[in-house]
Amino acid sequence: MKYTTLFSFILAFTFSLSITGQDKFDGLWGGIITSSGIEIEVNFEVQIKANRILLSVPLQKVYDQVGSGLDIKGDSIFFDYSSFNASYKGLYNAEKEEIIGVWTQGLSAELNLKRIDEKSEIVRLQVPKEPFPYSYENVKFHNDEADIDLAGTITIPEGEGPFPLAILISGSGPQDRNSEILNHKPFLVIADHLTRNGIAVLRYDDRGVKYSGGNYTESTSADFATDVLAAIKYGHTLEKIDSKKIGLIGHSEGGMIAPKVAADYGNVDFIVSIAGPAIPIAELMTIQNKLILEKIGMSAEGLSILEEKLPKIYSIVNQDKEPKELFDTLIDEVKVFYNALPEDDQKLLGQNSSAYYMTISATFFTPWFRYFLAYDPGPSWQKVTCPVLALNGSEDIQVSAKENLAAIKKYLEMAGNKNHQEIELEGFNHLMQQCNVCSLQEYAIIETTFDPKALDLITGFLQGL
Repeated sequence: MKYTTLFSFILAFTFSLSITGQDKFDGLWGGIITSSGIEIEVNFEVQIKANRILLSVPLQKVYDQVGSGLDIKGDSIFFDYSSFNASYKGLYNAEKEEIIGVWTQGLSAELNLKRIDEKSEIVRLQVPKEPFPYSYENVKFHNDEADIDLAGTITIPEGEGPFPLAILISGSGPQDRNSEILNHKPFLVIADHLTRNGIAVLRYDDRGVKYSGGNYTESTSADFATDVLAAIKYGHTLEKIDSKKIGLIGHSEGGMIAPKVAADYGNVDFIVSIAGPAIPIAELMTIQNKLILEKIGMSAEGLSILEEKLPKIYSIVNQDKEPKELFDTLIDEVKVFYNALPEDDQKLLGQNSSAYYMTISATFFTPWFRYFLAYDPGPSWQKVTCPVLALNGSEDIQVSAKENLAAIKKYLEMAGNKNHQEIELEGFNHLMQQCNVCSLQEYAIIETTFDPKALDLITGFLQGL
């Protein structure tokens, strides 16, 4: 599902220096900001002679951002960022060589800065490094229906084969072939693990992303399904691939597209659904919003109002009308929802109802979201007869395990499918990480990219075909 960039304070951190003998501030500083129970490390490099300061936030791949607007007076330091309503105020402690301070952005959080010898770096230990015990090649294949080329990487085990081929399908939002998010590269990790265990893997950049042609912003899940079909056709042209064992591994929205491809086009020999949906998406989105907002502190009263009002909002978007015909009705319903919430719950959504509407309406009327919101994966799952492994995490707050695994099982039984497994992984989140807080923010700080238990389940399933 769509993932929102965390900690907006790091995106436009700019300030200038007003220096008059402030050498005590010169050099590297590091500190921790805690938000929703998650610790985020930030680095500052104060360059007195150059009259500038640099910001780095490794978790967000932000490095050496130059800014403007710092005020230093004696032992006090103050930053103000009106563009995103944030500020920092600190006091230098000479004995400890530490700045004791507070970061304010709506709410206040302690941010103490200590001298550090070098800038922080995020290392993801699961990312594979060469040399690899398999061959890999960057390739392109053509989608005839869209008349675009898609660029990807295929990894093939050592030996003569033929080998099964797993085609990876990314979740929502423009993804590269590694499905990279917050310095994690889950598709690279999956491809490496499977190929080491005798399974070839094709992963590719989404249309309009990096080296693939096409336009992502004008596309829908149905368009992405034709990209998958093109990948299957390409797989059938490869000499070392077993043409009777070409299947799909889809994450999140990709786990919805996989059964759609099987139902609409056939020629799919297996499906692995990772955190994939099976209930109507409008229903899924209501549950998702409830779980996410509950995690960040929405009251029981607010959650009850959300469950009542969100379906009404979604039903407006799902009307078969031009967006301009729906604007007034939608904003009225959004304001009814917002104004019904307790004041503290309103602050979780936005400063006021208009601000909240502007936030959500930016995506509501995109081609992708309108198609997605109106979609029901059930009819496709009811036509899937190939072997299926469905994995969902018990702590997934984006695609809830309970409702979606039950629906997948029900629909596959309706299809007469005799080879399917539905597994709820205890303590796992949407990215197949074992989590603690299990919020969206925690994705970034968990060291594991894709838990080995999930990798082994997928491998065992594919090897048993």
